[in-house]
Amino acid sequence: MHRDELEIRTRDQLNARRNYFLGVWAGTQLGLQHRELDEYIEEVMLSDFEEPGPFDILGKVQADLANAGIDLESGDLLNRFKNIEQNVRRELLSTD
Repeated sequence: MHRDELEIRTRDQLNARRNYFLGVWAGTQLGLQHRELDEYIEEVMLSDFEEPGPFDILGKVQADLANAGIDLESGDLLNRFKNIEQNVRRELLSTD
């Protein structure tokens, strides 16, 4: 496998795991459980394919939270997003 392919695969894994955990967090904030939570996580993950960059997924999550009456500043959501991404990055890059 070429280095470029490995970097793309790693980036795709990072994005997928980041989006999954953001979906878990947001779904939990929305009070979702079990099947509803699983479905919401899938919606969040799929929303990342609407446009390049993370703004599609952030927009979805912020709108969903706002529609549920959960007031969250854009900066707070962005910080949560970055924190999740950093945790996933550490997890993926750690070696045993």
